[in-house]
Amino acid sequence: MAEPPKLENCDRVLIVEGYSDLLFYAELLEALGRHGQVFIKHFNGRSDLATKLETFLTPQLLAAKQAFGIIVDADTNAHNTSSELTSLLTQLAGAPIMAGAWTSGQPRIGLFVTPDGSSSGEIETLVWRAWSADPANGRPKGCIDEFVVCMTRAGLKAQSPDKGLVSALLAIRHDEDPRLGPGARAKVFDFNRPEYSQLKEFLSDF
Repeated sequence: MAEPPKLENCDRVLIVEGYSDLLFYAELLEALGRHGQVFIKHFNGRSDLATKLETFLTPQLLAAKQAFGIIVDADTNAHNTSSELTSLLTQLAGAPIMAGAWTSGQPRIGLFVTPDGSSSGEIETLVWRAWSADPANGRPKGCIDEFVVCMTRAGLKAQSPDKGLVSALLAIRHDEDPRLGPGARAKVFDFNRPEYSQLKEFLSDF
């Protein structure tokens, strides 16, 4: 396995929430032919994200790089997540930031709120949409749906439904580590699916 790129060797930086996200987006960047060109920084989850961004995106770092991409989950409210982060990033960058778009000048800054910039959910929401929409996955999707219904009847529900669906899939397809990032590394997900086009377009503009 190739060594991941180092911050000092890259002029483009992608910021994501957690380590599993890092692995997922590394695979997606590789699928886009950008392997080794982007340093991916994760913040060990969503908690205190604003503080972590303020600490990481120093004026010195902003001046030293060409582009910063930030990808976060919408969670329960895409509008609130976008508003909070565009306000913070505008303050840090000294230029207006719009979700789903890149600024001009240097550094260029882009923000993408998964799954699609307007819906609630997370990256797993997009991944499940893409995987479950593939006709080839019709039968296994039915099995997972039945499992979720059965667990719900037993009084057990996933805190995040789409994370639960993806984890249920990976418990069989990649039982060594049923998290999103390792599943992507194991090539469980087809990045050629049209559901990924918006996210791929954003990353291609790095």
